[in-house]
Amino acid sequence: MARPASGTDLKLKAAGRKLLQEKGITGLGVREVCRQAGVNTGMFHYYFGSKEEFLREVLKEMYSDFMVHFKAGVSAAGTPRARLKNALIEIGRFALGMRHAAPMLFADMLHGKKEAFAFFSGNFTEHVRHVAALAEECRPASAVKNHSTPFTMAALVPVMIFPMLVGGLLERNGVKSLAGTGLDELREEMFSESGIAERAEIALRGIGL
Repeated sequence: MARPASGTDLKLKAAGRKLLQEKGITGLGVREVCRQAGVNTGMFHYYFGSKEEFLREVLKEMYSDFMVHFKAGVSAAGTPRARLKNALIEIGRFALGMRHAAPMLFADMLHGKKEAFAFFSGNFTEHVRHVAALAEECRPASAVKNHSTPFTMAALVPVMIFPMLVGGLLERNGVKSLAGTGLDELREEMFSESGIAERAEIALRGIGL
């Protein structure tokens, strides 16, 4: 049975979000969450029962926060292209915050863990409908007008996600440089606001928008 919300569970979830963004799913331990929140483990289990349920709650909240910004971006006045670009930028920002946690979610799905797929498909897909609608609106004026909306999305969305995931993997594995470029320089190029916006623009130009 769900417990009533309190300052204690909010502290735990705030600590969980911080650790998730820093260390990913595998690096998030119950004791470390409790230590950072200043809460004993008994209270953790009182509110969440298990680490798995805690992760589900934290990830749901992170996605909900993302959707607030995402909807604001795609609802802003402007051309369909401008709104689609805003949507891609918000996806890039979310991928940046999830770069340490997302690889484990994808790995679980690739290894056939149905619970991971069920969680992902049930909680992380609302934005896809909005992007699809915007892509369909823009498609007649694009270079991919004779292709399907999923084809168009496949040309747009990975550009915003995979550089973040690769960057997160490099960070976690202690890689200092890639193709002669230092990781700090890559962070500035890939993770900065300007870098995310530039990639969104490149993605749109790539389909002739």
